[in-house]
Amino acid sequence: MKRSRSKVFAALVLAAAVGLSAIGLAVAAPQGMAQTGPTIPAWIHPGLVVVYDGVSAFVRNGRFTQGVREVMTTRVTSVAGNQVSAITNMQTVGAPIGGNHAWICDAAGNCRSDATGLNNKFWVDIAHPADSVKGPNGEPYRVLGQAPYSYGGRTWTGVGMSYVNPATGVQLMLTYDARTGLILQYSETSPSEQVHIYFRTMSGQ
Repeated sequence: MKRSRSKVFAALVLAAAVGLSAIGLAVAAPQGMAQTGPTIPAWIHPGLVVVYDGVSAFVRNGRFTQGVREVMTTRVTSVAGNQVSAITNMQTVGAPIGGNHAWICDAAGNCRSDATGLNNKFWVDIAHPADSVKGPNGEPYRVLGQAPYSYGGRTWTGVGMSYVNPATGVQLMLTYDARTGLILQYSETSPSEQVHIYFRTMSGQ
């Protein structure tokens, strides 16, 4: 999941996550062939809808300003050629501001969109996590390890990944579910702004 740092969404957590036990996802590798690189998880298919909540703000003199809350609803339109195409509706909470954005991402985390730097890639290949996701400018992630991840009264076995640039103060973090690869949490922080996005729910599986 990427975000242009000029298009922000988060400073505080707003959403309650829904447990994967209620979602009933299944993970399977393609039959008859060994997986040698990242692939699209088997539970992603046309018609799948994934919803995230986000909040963002600029940082001025150590304080948050111009906070924005948004709901991001993504509907998968096709899965083919190791690529996922989708449309994300972005709706600002409490304001009539929003719109749809089409995007496509491949299994290696290469994405393009009708809005520069914007897509809502919501998965990691659990067999090749570091090879299946990139930061907004192609930044490489490293896997930090597993730990329980609790949010909204639910707990998953989460796997953390991060990218840190001490020279610029930019830090990218994400947590994905160890069983399915669903991204549960994503954040970008820098000295001038913060973005935090949290999984809310999924339907159409």
